[in-house]
Amino acid sequence: MKNLYPLILLGFLLIFGGTTAEAFDPSNDLATVTPESLQAEGPLIIEVELRTNYADGVTTKQSVYETIWAMEDFWSQYADWQLVDQEEGKMVFERNFEDISPASKQNGHFGLTEDGVLTIFDGDPADEKVIQTFFQIDVGKLESQRREQLMDGIPVESWYQFEDVIQSFSKIKSKPVQ
Repeated sequence: MKNLYPLILLGFLLIFGGTTAEAFDPSNDLATVTPESLQAEGPLIIEVELRTNYADGVTTKQSVYETIWAMEDFWSQYADWQLVDQEEGKMVFERNFEDISPASKQNGHFGLTEDGVLTIFDGDPADEKVIQTFFQIDVGKLESQRREQLMDGIPVESWYQFEDVIQSFSKIKSKPVQ
């Protein structure tokens, strides 16, 4: 019986498995395994979300789709960014930018809300389109000329002017905004 078992197995393999010459043929794709054959075919396409945090408190987001042929090239493209989230088919990068946001540069005006909170508005403060709020000002300590300037809106012209306005009004702030 011991001699019969290998013969039965060989017969089974020949009938159902094809000939041995066919199974070990080097031109057969199943018999040839190379490192190239183990790599994914074609590029990887992922969504990349880019978040930029500006010094005036504004965050902008941009989404792009990237076709990745080599991960090394992809990582070098985003070397100045920090990876903050990753899931299948999507990566989120973030960076901090020591400047005021494009929205503030283009049409930002410092002003006061009805509650006396120093705020950057998109356009005229009377339109109440808030970009960013900062802190409560003790309006009683505010000079009438400065109060008038805030009511009209002080244009945000540069990073230095932004810092100057924040520092000058921080001297008369009353309590943090929550």
